[in-house]
Amino acid sequence: MDRKYSTVDETFFKELVKHMENGEESSIKQIYSFSPEKNPKTVSWRIHKFVQQGKLQKTGQGFYALSRRADNNAAGYDYMQKKSQVVFDIMSDYGYNFYISGLDSLIGEILHIPENYSVLLVVDGIGIKEVEEALSEKDLIVFTEKERGFITKTTIKNKIDVIIFKGKDFTLSAGNIALKEKGFVDLYYAVTRLEYGVSIPELSRIYQSLLRNRAVAVQMLKNAARDRGIKTELNWLVELNRIPDKALEFIDAQIKER
Repeated sequence: MDRKYSTVDETFFKELVKHMENGEESSIKQIYSFSPEKNPKTVSWRIHKFVQQGKLQKTGQGFYALSRRADNNAAGYDYMQKKSQVVFDIMSDYGYNFYISGLDSLIGEILHIPENYSVLLVVDGIGIKEVEEALSEKDLIVFTEKERGFITKTTIKNKIDVIIFKGKDFTLSAGNIALKEKGFVDLYYAVTRLEYGVSIPELSRIYQSLLRNRAVAVQMLKNAARDRGIKTELNWLVELNRIPDKALEFIDAQIKER
């Protein structure tokens, strides 16, 4: 009996793959339409099972995609800059949730990576102070995102080893490395708020590369933006292609009036 249901599940999953193999997200209604002859409750149950098995991932409310946790993660520990590896090793000795974000999670999407850049470290809020002290004891120059006044000072910003961000949703990482959606959002935040050492043109190229290679799921990108507290801003960015030309002209006029 179990084998029978397993075979049915496998057949249904193969059908899903045919529709979603190019990285597309699908809404629950779209998934229902893939197999209109099947009972929606049965389809919903199978989707739930696939999520639990790691075959599918929920990318937003009512949206799903083929699981990309293994291949959408960064290239891995061995490919991070040495400083990031040091931070990773130190953090592994503590019990707090953490992950390395930013450039280290975007390897493969970046043509030029700075030789030595500040590590973006996301930590559970309750452990930030202790983590900051632990890293400082290892002779690392560490600041939290709240210390913006120090981070943006020209005399010190190129010497900072680690910038600590407060994190809430740790499902946005795998193996303690941010998924690409979260890595980009944190990098975007660091560049636009903290004068991080990546130029705006390079940030734009990274974003276009992610979209072109279907390396990010839009709903997951929005989830990452919500965790970083810039949901409205990123919603505008990901919906940009849908905005009519006249509306863009109006927006441009308003920006010039600032």
